[in-house]
Order: sequence, then C-alpha cells, then structure tokens
Amino acid sequence: MFWKRTIPSIIVGAVGIIMLLSWFIPHAPFDELEIHATQWYDIIASFAMILGALNLLKLQGRKVIKRRKGWLYSLAAILSFFLTLSFGFFIKGGYYPNLISVGDNPDAVYMRIAEVTDKPIEEVQSMYSEPGVNGEKIILHKPVVSKRAAQRSIDEFEDLGATVSLGELRWGSHVQGENTYYRWIFYSFFTPLSATMFALLAFFVASASYRAFKIRNAEATVLLLSGVLIMLGRVPLGAFLTSWTQNIPWLSWLHLPVLQEWLYQYPNAAGARAIMIGIGLGIVGTSLRIILGIEKSFMGGD
Repeated sequence: MFWKRTIPSIIVGAVGIIMLLSWFIPHAPFDELEIHATQWYDIIASFAMILGALNLLKLQGRKVIKRRKGWLYSLAAILSFFLTLSFGFFIKGGYYPNLISVGDNPDAVYMRIAEVTDKPIEEVQSMYSEPGVNGEKIILHKPVVSKRAAQRSIDEFEDLGATVSLGELRWGSHVQGENTYYRWIFYSFFTPLSATMFALLAFFVASASYRAFKIRNAEATVLLLSGVLIMLGRVPLGAFLTSWTQNIPWLSWLHLPVLQEWLYQYPNAAGARAIMIGIGLGIVGTSLRIILGIEKSFMGGD
C-alpha cells in the first residue's frame, strides 16, 4: 500500500503545489515551469496514445477472433488502423517533378505548365523563365500521390524538351503535405465519415429538443419560448413575419432578429458564465482534494 498509494499521493501533491506556486512566483525556477510541464504532458500523452492503440487492437481483435456480433466492424477498424499507420510511417507518397531547364522549346513547356497549374501563361513565364539558381531546383507543380503519376508528368515535359527530375516530400512533412497517402486517406475517408456523423447528430438534436420542449412546468415553458424565438430569429421567415414592428418605434424590440440577439447576448451569456463559474469552482475543489490526498480515485481507489 505504501508504494501503490502513499508514494503516488506524495508525488501528485508535490507537483500540484509546485505548479500552483508557479502562477504566483514569476522567477526562476518557476518562470519556465509551465513550459516544461507542457512538454512532460506531451510525452505522457504520447505513451497514453500508444497504450490506447494497443488496447483498441486487443479489444477489437478479441471480438474478431471470437466472431462476436458486429465483428466485421471491428475488422474494418483494425485494418483502417494499420493502413493509416503504414501511410504515416512507411509509405508517404508526395512525389513531384522538379524543373531544371525549360530546354529549346520554352513556349510549349510554359503552355503545358499553365495547363497543369491552371495559371495564366504570363505568370508561368515570369515564374519559370529562369532555371534553378545555384543548383536549386524549381518545383514544377503540386505534388502527386504516387511515383508513377509523377513519372508520367516528367515524361510529358521531357518530350517537350525540358529537363526535369523526380523529387519527393521529406519524412515528417508528408503528414501535412498535399497529395500524400496520409492526407488522401484523411480527406477521402475520415473527413466524409466525420461529416456524416455530424449530419446524423442533427436528428438526435431534433429528438432531444422535442423531449426538452414539452411543457411540463414553468421552466420548460421558458425554455420552449426561448428556443422558438431564437430559431425563428435566425431564419429569414422570422424577420419577415415581424418586419411590421420596425415601422412602430415602441414595438421595434419585438422584431425577432433583435429579440433573439438580445436573448443570445444577455440571458444566454449570463447562464453560460454562471456555468463556467460553477465549473471553475468544481475544478478548484477537485484539485485541492487531489493535492491534499483526499481524492484518490485517479489511482484506481474507491
């Protein structure tokens, strides 16, 4: 119990007190402590991600082996995991042609570059009129995913008389670089799937709103009226229905766009700030309980 409970509690309490003091002592060694603590957090989070990935493979793999209900989805998750991992660490793509010289037929080369890059011929001539300076090569156009596609582009320009070489993105830059396998799988699969999930959430929000807006008491009535006013005030229909109030000065505040903006800026903001204050007090209370060793649930205790 001493090594499993007491020592971790002492370490957590000491680190909590030191980090708390760093906010009030802007001098060494506390002045840069937040930066170092952030780096420690990143390191710990990296190992936590590795453990999370291994746990994912363990749970989903067990489901596939035992052929439990929905095991095909688990198989898809495992295959997607290894495919994305391969594109991140082993197969990067991101090849591109490098223009070294336009050769003896520059007009044809400029015209082809304008077609590929979708730029005016005048801009292309100003950009590629000179070959690479001091041995530096000029990227002909945006990278392509595969090496074969880049080679086809190189062959086209070499047929026109230009001198072109094959280049590729460096490791690390391929994660953010355009037209790489990692970026392709992210924007071709992950982004549409995420958009689909958010689109489905609209139906859940509508269902939850219907249940919440049922008039059972005074609070539910206020919630219903506020929700209806804000929704109508956000669409052109609400502005059209109450446009006549703008002609009467003492009724102009009943114009739905004006009314919904007031509800959003004042009652909503006041409620949101009250919730944030409550969250802040909860964080302070929980932090003090952890630092003082009262709260030990983070160590697996009751």
